[in-house]
Amino acid sequence: MPSETEKQKIYQMADQFIDVANRLASEPGQDLALVGAAIRYAAARFNAHEASLQSEDLEAEQMEVLSWFTDQYQKMLIDNIEQHVEIQKSRKAKVTN
Repeated sequence: MPSETEKQKIYQMADQFIDVANRLASEPGQDLALVGAAIRYAAARFNAHEASLQSEDLEAEQMEVLSWFTDQYQKMLIDNIEQHVEIQKSRKAKVTN
């Protein structure tokens, strides 16, 4: 598990990627789903590269690597969805008040 300092570095770097995605998504005529697909593809491509550098036998470890990255992504996605659920609840509460 990353330390608090490492978590802050991760969040700061992630914010830079999100800034690029937001800039791309704000371009006239841009499809949000395409931007999302591009950032997921970029993450998958970089993660495969990362795995290849950290593994001595990626072919033999492929399923373990896939499971690890999938689990990590799922945990991160759940955390972020939960944050957005709370944001939506807050917005709805303001509208009804």
